[in-house]
Amino acid sequence: MHESFKIEYRFWISSNGQALLGKGKVNLLTKIRETGSLRKAAEELKISYRKAYYSVAQINKIAKEPVVIMKRGGKNGGTSEVTKYGQKLITVYQDLEQDISEFIASKNF
Repeated sequence: MHESFKIEYRFWISSNGQALLGKGKVNLLTKIRETGSLRKAAEELKISYRKAYYSVAQINKIAKEPVVIMKRGGKNGGTSEVTKYGQKLITVYQDLEQDISEFIASKNF
């Protein structure tokens, strides 16, 4: 039995040669937006807090303006908020992903 071929791809948005956003970072930003917490987002994505923190720090460093604003918390914990600019980046990435997927799906072989 012969399996059909499938086109697979990965892409990311970069700035000055540095990777800004890929699927994993967009998933992280989306979870931060949903939960309002970097720690909760990391838990739900089953990644370490340290990895999530450094991912956000890298995004904020590379982006032209802040993407996530983190506030340290006291006994109730801190908060994390995706900025309007961050929301725009998420939307751009998701739109590109959909366009690319539709293009690839149209190329049957």
